[in-house]
Amino acid sequence: MNFFYKLTSYIILITLFVVIFSQTVFAEKADITVKQPLTIAINETSFPYHSIDEQGNAIGLMADMWRLWAKKQQIEVQFIVLPWLETLSEVAKGNIDIHGGLSIVDSRRETLQFSQPLFSIYTHLYVNQQLSNVNNLADLKPYSIGVVKGSAHIENLQKYHPEFALKTYDNRHDLYRGALNNEILVFTGLEKLSDNFPDYDTLRQRFPPHKVLRYQQGDYGVAVAKGNNSLLNLIEQGFAQVSREERAAIERKWLGLTKQKDSLLVAFSSHYPPYMGVSPSGEPQGLLIEVWRLWSKKVGINVEFVPRDMTEGLDLITEQKADILLAYPDHVKTSNDIAFANPIYSSTVEVFLNNRIKDVKGKPFESLEQFNQQFNGGVIGIWQDSTFKDQLLAQYPQLNVRYFSSLITMLDAAERDEISGIVGLVDLISARLVQSNLQTLFYRLDSPVITLKLSPVIHHKNNKLVEIVNRGFNELDINSLIKIEDRWLNGNAGEHYYKKQAQKIMLSDADKAFLASHGKINLGIIKNLSPIEFIDEQGKFSGINRDITHLISDSTGIKFNYLPFDSWQQLYKALLDNKIDMLGSITPTVEREKLLIFTDSYWQMPWVMVHPQYYGRKSKLEDFYGKQVAIVKGYYLIAKLRKIHPLITFKLVDNREQALVALQQERVDGFITTMASATQLLKQENIVTLMISMMEDVSLEKSHFGINKQLPLLKGIINKGLLSITEKEKQAIYDNWFSLAINTGLDKNVVLQVGAQIGVIILLVLGVIVMWNRRLQVEIKHREQLEKIMKHMATHDELTGLANRVLLKDRLSTAIAFHQRQSLKMAVLFIDLDGFKNINDTHGHGVGDELLQQVALRLQGCVRSSDTVVRFGGDEFVLLLTGLNSPNEAAYVAEKVLRMMQKEFELSKTNAFIGCSIGIAMYPNDGDNDTDLLKIADTMMYKVKAAGKNHYIFN
Repeated sequence: MNFFYKLTSYIILITLFVVIFSQTVFAEKADITVKQPLTIAINETSFPYHSIDEQGNAIGLMADMWRLWAKKQQIEVQFIVLPWLETLSEVAKGNIDIHGGLSIVDSRRETLQFSQPLFSIYTHLYVNQQLSNVNNLADLKPYSIGVVKGSAHIENLQKYHPEFALKTYDNRHDLYRGALNNEILVFTGLEKLSDNFPDYDTLRQRFPPHKVLRYQQGDYGVAVAKGNNSLLNLIEQGFAQVSREERAAIERKWLGLTKQKDSLLVAFSSHYPPYMGVSPSGEPQGLLIEVWRLWSKKVGINVEFVPRDMTEGLDLITEQKADILLAYPDHVKTSNDIAFANPIYSSTVEVFLNNRIKDVKGKPFESLEQFNQQFNGGVIGIWQDSTFKDQLLAQYPQLNVRYFSSLITMLDAAERDEISGIVGLVDLISARLVQSNLQTLFYRLDSPVITLKLSPVIHHKNNKLVEIVNRGFNELDINSLIKIEDRWLNGNAGEHYYKKQAQKIMLSDADKAFLASHGKINLGIIKNLSPIEFIDEQGKFSGINRDITHLISDSTGIKFNYLPFDSWQQLYKALLDNKIDMLGSITPTVEREKLLIFTDSYWQMPWVMVHPQYYGRKSKLEDFYGKQVAIVKGYYLIAKLRKIHPLITFKLVDNREQALVALQQERVDGFITTMASATQLLKQENIVTLMISMMEDVSLEKSHFGINKQLPLLKGIINKGLLSITEKEKQAIYDNWFSLAINTGLDKNVVLQVGAQIGVIILLVLGVIVMWNRRLQVEIKHREQLEKIMKHMATHDELTGLANRVLLKDRLSTAIAFHQRQSLKMAVLFIDLDGFKNINDTHGHGVGDELLQQVALRLQGCVRSSDTVVRFGGDEFVLLLTGLNSPNEAAYVAEKVLRMMQKEFELSKTNAFIGCSIGIAMYPNDGDNDTDLLKIADTMMYKVKAAGKNHYIFN
């Protein structure tokens, strides 16, 4: 009985406890939900986390999160829109229940109580596109940084970067307006700019994505008033019910990068030229950018490029905010959430040493191991974000290294001899050395050579996309890839990945079937076109084309049957009549392309003029106006030359032998032909009165194979064979056939015989005139020196020795004419010194002149010898950059000038710091005459002055 009574008592007590506890919990929740809707403070400019639309409705990541929370908790919520500082104070006072979302920082814990972090948040610095010299946080020291009052940016920057000067604004839109008014050139922000800002498009254009620096990672959550634990517990309960998939979908909606429908978002780093980068206008460019565009065209899927640093790019893939990271070294251990596609490129990591660093015998080092042993204290620079640094240090644990925040700072240290050498990707370092005009100061070590394979990165769940990427790259035409590579690697064949891949000849099944069914390929040749092609004394085919076709035969298995013809006209007609399959050394024209198929170019040779020696050296066809010039029938140049140079009478001949006879009989004044033909003619011993002049205004003769239109497969096979020919093999062919080209065409015996006959006469005449000649020569020399001095004074600045306005105008006019013919670009950089007047007024004109002289020397060090540096007047200078392929090359020089001008100047009475503002005009886009180009460059320079100085701008 007692046992039963006790058991019953326990059950009653437990039941009462559960009822009371449940009532308490539900009472807490009921109290909140019944009393009123929960009020949530948001700010209209905290996009993309919370903001309002045009109708005043709450939008943003946290607005969607709160609506989902309310649905799961079955609690009504009301959004209250307030200025940012009031969102903090009203929640702290308890006037509003919840803060809708904010960064979790220590200073706010005094008045607010935070939830568990909901997201990791990255804070960014938006940099004006005109600040070309800013690549990392260290470069921001000279600039004020805009921040919003009360934002977490203030605390983070003061804590981690106390050296920065901050300028505060009441709200984000005021901050944006200050940026557009050039009050600030840098400001803080979240992942995205607020797209509800009225001038959003202009703001995004001036502060483009490729100029955004990510500087801090923190936590993001919600908050209530200090001590309101019950409400905070309720909030945590609700967010715990939001699934990972639901949260990820909301994140992608608001933090994901915007893109068009049916396109892929490809993230890339803009700090890796020539592989990937951006133009001065922010356009993605580079070798791998073009390769991806080719992939896009091949598979029919649009791609949109978004510039981010490598680390952020990986995060975008992990968080599924971007589809693909363009390329990343596949040896690096990364997150389990990502997968690598097949490699699309490969490059090598090598060491570059300063030329002054030599071994004990005074010779360049061959390996890093040898350098390490003999050069104690030598330091090698390495970029701190390099993916290969662990691999390198594992091989060389004793190596003294110094880490740099950017490639630019590393190159600056190398230029100042602070380090012995640098290590990095060969193509990347080589490109930066050329851009900085430092390529002659370094040499490469033979070892180590670390190979990096670069592969696209994709989220591991997206296996289908990995398959599409791999299949698309497998189907790309290797010829197109090599052409892209050639454009970006400046002809440095030693590092070409695609070129090396092409040398591994792989014929398709269709190629093999064609060769098997067709048998030997009939190649037509000319009997007497030495050294291009000819029948030698033994009756065998010989010459450059013979060597080229032998290499093609070796790599592809093609068997050639050589059919000789007496003239070019007969050979060409035979191809059109289907009597032969192909011929060599032909240049495509519009008319010919209607009749034939052309392979890629495999040889190029300049056009020259053979003419009597007494004409002297000539350089352009204008020197032969009013004269008669022979040219072989059938040359594609004939119609073009007659149109451009109507003042020359062109006489057509059947072959070069006829031209030579006409020249010797003085029936013509010159014979225009290729360098190969000309050098062969002048090897003949009876020609002692002729010489060769290079025609600079005639484009290079590019040799192709012409193929019967009925044999399209043959073109592809020949192209594969041509791609397999290495630069070393080409050089060997050149050396073989042009080793005698340096001869003058004069036989040694002939020279001695003629010299002996006239030697006696010369001695007799010399005795008569020697005394009179001495005095005359002194007078002539004196006059020549005087004329030279006067001419130099008329065209050069007396203080700096630079070219002046007179010479600039002359060189500009000449350059415009040349670039018009060659379809090249050139740039005019108008430079005005910032801060010169203050130094000149403070320390006197003597110090000012000294500063101008040092500026002149630095400017000359920023350009090539073919460019022109001009003192325009006062503290204004002009650079004329010729032979450019794109405006990006002008931008590189401008950046070099900016860096050089910002370095300290050591003067006799003081040390000085200055800067410069640069306006850039491009030919032909900005003008086709010297007046327009100078005017536009000058106008752009004043725009830079108005926008804060110390940067550059294009029109």
